[in-house]
Amino acid sequence: MERAIVLVNLSPGAEEESIAALKEMPGILSVYQLYGLYDLLVMVEGADDQAVKSIIADNLRSKAGVVSTITMKILS
Repeated sequence: MERAIVLVNLSPGAEEESIAALKEMPGILSVYQLYGLYDLLVMVEGADDQAVKSIIADNLRSKAGVVSTITMKILS
């Protein structure tokens, strides 16, 4: 299994709805609300790199309220 950490910026006021939607998505292990430069830290897991990329690009980034993301692949 491959994992990544995704830092997410949201539109103002979109936090609760976005958190609830992300927690229901397959491949999302956990969602943490943050204070600071980013609004959320999302742990993503997939069978391989392509699966992780698909979860992030096709699902996470397309959610209403998501403004931007930064992805960090976990190596070990």
